Amino acid sequence: MRTISTVLLFFILVWSSGPALANLSINKLWVDFAEGQNERGDLVIRNDSEDRYYVSVSVTEIANPGTPEEEKITQIDPEKSGLLVTPNRMVLEPGAIRSIRLVSLNENLTEDRIYRVLVAPQVGRIKAEQSGEDARGIALKLLAAYDVLVVVRPSENNARIEAVRSAERVTLKNTGNSNILLTEGFICPPDAVEDPSTERCKTFESQRLYAGNIFEIDLPSPTDMVVLKTRDGPAGEFIEQKY
Repeated sequence: MRTISTVLLFFILVWSSGPALANLSINKLWVDFAEGQNERGDLVIRNDSEDRYYVSVSVTEIANPGTPEEEKITQIDPEKSGLLVTPNRMVLEPGAIRSIRLVSLNENLTEDRIYRVLVAPQVGRIKAEQSGEDARGIALKLLAAYDVLVVVRPSENNARIEAVRSAERVTLKNTGNSNILLTEGFICPPDAVEDPSTERCKTFESQRLYAGNIFEIDLPSPTDMVVLKTRDGPAGEFIEQKY
């Protein structure tokens, strides 16, 4: 499962004499709870467009994240899903700012619970200005829906990365009970490790390792080294690792 929370795009085709613009902004795309601490959090959204938005908010739990058995589970009852999100619908006038409250109801976790909260706007009927029937064209209204990653960690959580090297690759496995983000990754010759931004190093995409996940990095040369930074939460420090 790729790391950073995804922004989804929706398109509405309308008859108009010019382009239509829309914009919904959000303050964060990653919310992290430690069980028993900071069990509440807020998403703040703002309507920067000239349209009235009808915003829906939905929750999906991700079971077995980052594995071939990954599954999306939609559960209406927050007591069963473990995450209460309110409100799930709202009207957002132009320029308006609203908060979405997230409350973790989880207890006695032994491993992370992972959720995606989709914040999706819709607009009402669009009345196009027309200078004549023959002058009509097609305009594009672009709406951004935000897919927010929500992580609930056990009270005693740890992400433990174990590395195994071979001549062909470095294999990283999370043997802990909580996820960790691998970012700013480089594959470098040994004498270029201290300056991974050099052209002699190759980059690889950021990756989130959930508990039990494995990530393999192919090595162009058996002597090459992997340099990356790890982060265990949106407020956590980046820690450099070398393998």
